[in-house]
Order: sequence, then C-alpha cells, then structure tokens
Amino acid sequence: MKWSPGHIRWVAFGLAVVLSLPFLPAPLAGLYLWGSPYLMLNAVFSGKNLVWLNLIGLFLLVVILFRRRWICKYACPSGAVCDLVSERGRKHIRAWRFPVNKSLAIAALLLALFNVPVLMVIDPFNLFYMGFEWTRTGIGLPALIKLSGLVFLILFSLLFPNVWCARVCPLGGLQLLLADLKSTFSHRTPKKIGPEGRRMFLAGSAGILGGILLPGVWPDRKTRFIRPPYALPEEELTTTCIRCGSCTAACPTGIIRPSVDVKHPERLLTPEVDFSTAYCLPGCTDCGTVCPSGAIRKFTVREKREHVMGIARIDPARCYLQEGRECNQCRQSCAYDAIAMRADNSLSPDLPRIIESRCVGCGACQVVCPPRVIRIEPVPL
Repeated sequence: MKWSPGHIRWVAFGLAVVLSLPFLPAPLAGLYLWGSPYLMLNAVFSGKNLVWLNLIGLFLLVVILFRRRWICKYACPSGAVCDLVSERGRKHIRAWRFPVNKSLAIAALLLALFNVPVLMVIDPFNLFYMGFEWTRTGIGLPALIKLSGLVFLILFSLLFPNVWCARVCPLGGLQLLLADLKSTFSHRTPKKIGPEGRRMFLAGSAGILGGILLPGVWPDRKTRFIRPPYALPEEELTTTCIRCGSCTAACPTGIIRPSVDVKHPERLLTPEVDFSTAYCLPGCTDCGTVCPSGAIRKFTVREKREHVMGIARIDPARCYLQEGRECNQCRQSCAYDAIAMRADNSLSPDLPRIIESRCVGCGACQVVCPPRVIRIEPVPL
C-alpha cells in the first residue's frame, strides 16, 4: 500500500494521542510538545538557552524551511481534528478575509525576546495535549479548563471550516513566514509592500510595544506560592508557562498541581506545589526535564540541593515532645540535616528547630509529622 500524506498524518495523530495519555515514563511526559518549532523558538528566545530536547523542534524547523507547511500536512494533531470537523462545518472561509497567522507568529516571537512569551499557550500541539489532561490527573476544574481549548478549536472549525489552519494558527504562520523568507532569498527580488506586509509590520510593532509595557503593568501580587524547583520568578513564570501539565504528569509524588486560585487569574493553571500528602524527592529532576517552555529550568540533583523552594515552620507548642511523647520523625525524614533538637532552657524538653540555612523546603518533615505542626511556607520577599 502506498502511503499518502493523509495516512502519515493519521499515524502521527495516533502517536500524539498515545503520547498525551499517561502511558509514558515520567521523564518523557509531553514528549511530542518538543516537536513544535513555534514552542521551541519562543522558549529559546525568552530563556536564551537551548536544551537537547529542543533539537526535535530545531530539526522540524529545518524541515519546514524546505517543505512548505510540512507540519500542517503531516504532523499536527490539532490540524487533523480541525480538518475532520471542517468537512462537516458551514462554508464560511470566504467571510474570514484577514489572515492573522503570520502576524501572531511575529508578535509571539517579539514578545518572547522581551521575556513575555504569552502567546506560546495557543500553540496547536499544546492545545491538543492540554485536551487530554483529564486522562492524566482526573476530571476536575483544571482539566475542564484545559479541555476548553480543544473544544474551542472544534467549534471554531464547525463555524469557520478550514480557517484555523489556513489563517489563524501561529504555528502555520511561522511555517509561512519561513517559506516567504526562503522565497525572498531564492529569488532576491524585492517585493512590494501590500496589505499583508503592513499587517505584519503592525504585528511586529504590537509585539515590541507589548514586550515593553506588559512587564510593567502585570499585577504585582504580595501573595507567594511554592513553585517547583528552579521555576522562573513569579512574573516571568506566569507569562512563560504554557499550562501544558507536563510537570504535573511527570512528578512521581504528585505534589505539582495546577493553580485554580481565582483571586490570581494571571497564575491560573500554573504549577504549584502541595505538600499535604507527599514531598519533593531529593533525587528527582523530572519537572525541569519535561518543561518545554523553560518555565521550569532544567537542573541537576546537585543543583537541587542548593535551591530553596520554601522554608519549614514548626509550632513547638503542639509538638508531641512538648507533651512528653516520643517522636523524631521530622528529623529522621530530613535529607538536608536541617532539623536540630534544642531546648529553650534547662527545664524544657528538646524540641525540633529548623536550621534555615540548610532547609530547602522539600516538605518531607511536613508530611511525616504526626500532629501536623510543621508547614512549608514560601520564601519571604
């Protein structure tokens, strides 16, 4: 049987579905997200660094430079869904006169250069992956919010068949920009600036202006959250995180969860750490390995021992030792020797004290404490 582009595309779609389900080992969670050149360029431009998994996106970037819209034709799972739905939708493509895909791609990359890569979240690979969050973490508010992105694409394609892929998708726009770039250098003939050129100029200007203004007007919240190790500072994290959930899926103890605090909408679905049932393993680096956007930097086990996630606080008045009951579970559980037993005076019992210079806020002491008198607090500003 001769393989057509359609066959290859649906094989790629099936692979994307499998890679979106909780079948892979934790370090490989969200693996196919690294195949998006759009995500790769945004992450590299904003993070100014390149990790080895970015080579997947870099390879496909070279492919689309020589094969016009190759990803759209063969590899994009969202595109496959949109095309399938578009066959049953109403023919409104002519009513959508103004393509914005190139403009979105330009604005996104310029924003990324200013460390405000907020448009990464609408990458079609990411929208598809987020749609399967419920299979990895169960049905809840975060999963339903993430599913809404894929539902939007389906409804949009019903109302405006073929428009998303042809005129809106920023990944498609990036591919067209590369095709235009190649054509320009191949023919070496200056093109007359028309309406599309003016739109791209406006998009570029908007991206530069947004990059300059957004960090200054972004809400400065006093409330602090406990974030995964080596997560970016708050203001950068909220714009760089694409809410894909790869860190949540990869975390072996399940302590990374998406934020649903409606009081801080700019932080919605960004990763927070919850030590209510488990703690951060000293030898685990999975969240930094799987993050495709750079919101959590890749780190080593040695680096992790020096990174402070939070600070442990103890209420000694309610400690078992205060009641004459034997207990040293917090001290035994601490892998960083950050808990010492000391007495306030000769008449008081030895009680656990936090050595703040050693504590990294891993949460082990909080989890094992029988009377629950230890809690991990965010690092003070």
